[in-house]
Amino acid sequence: MDTSPLSPEEPTTLMPLESCGLEAEREPVGAFLTVLQGSDRGRTFRLGETVVVGRSPQADVQLSDYTISRQHCQLGKEGESYLLTDLGSLNGTYVNGERVTCRVLADRDRIQVGNSLLQFAYYDRLEEAFFSQMAAAALYDPLTSLHNRRFFLEHLEREIPFALRHRLPLHLLYLDLDNFKLINDRWGHLAGDQALIQVAQQLQAQVRREDLLARLGGDEFALLVRGIPDSQILQLARRLQQAIESLPLQGGIHLTCSIGVASLLRLPAETSAPSFLEAADQALYQAKTQGGNREVLL
Repeated sequence: MDTSPLSPEEPTTLMPLESCGLEAEREPVGAFLTVLQGSDRGRTFRLGETVVVGRSPQADVQLSDYTISRQHCQLGKEGESYLLTDLGSLNGTYVNGERVTCRVLADRDRIQVGNSLLQFAYYDRLEEAFFSQMAAAALYDPLTSLHNRRFFLEHLEREIPFALRHRLPLHLLYLDLDNFKLINDRWGHLAGDQALIQVAQQLQAQVRREDLLARLGGDEFALLVRGIPDSQILQLARRLQQAIESLPLQGGIHLTCSIGVASLLRLPAETSAPSFLEAADQALYQAKTQGGNREVLL
């Protein structure tokens, strides 16, 4: 075999990046924070001029981590750089393992806030697309765009100790669509998928930003609700049932759903995420055996 190098005149199969349109794709398009470790692992946030990181719903980058402050730190653009400033947080802000109050960030610096590890970086379009796809695969159900079962259970593991420690109401609603199989049997799986998408959108419209809605699989959904007392949680369950029943579906079909509700403060102190979910599942089973289209609170 001839292994001599090609002369400048000889053709090759290598193409310059600009001819593929990739050169422009590789130019940095902005600064980003990517969560490498913590309850929001995989999420990527594009940074604006000034960004506040914290667990408050008003934070620009809201993290589901109760070990960080409501407004923990701030990233502000100064010229071509970003300045990280701690906002008097309880547990401090660390850059590459060093506690800081104010620091100009360099590309690929790692920021520790509570139990969450973030990476600051300048991404090009290809990197931005890659990290967005990775986050979607790790966090979201591909059909409904709700959070997936894995994310829900991991989040539940962190919510339980906080709620028990502060004696805060925490409810888990387990939803199952009644006779959903009839849609697949009569109209096909594409119609069934479209119905699930509509159900997810209808449920999402009924819940607060701070609540966590997920698709557990098939026609089963779960909702984690914080801070609402037992006396009001069944009202929410009925509102979700009414929202689903009002959906206009193919062939004039009207869906209904059964909902099992578990209250954390009614359960043993050693309750884990699986046992909390099991309690809601038992309540759902009771709702189903009583004829469906109803809610049961344990």
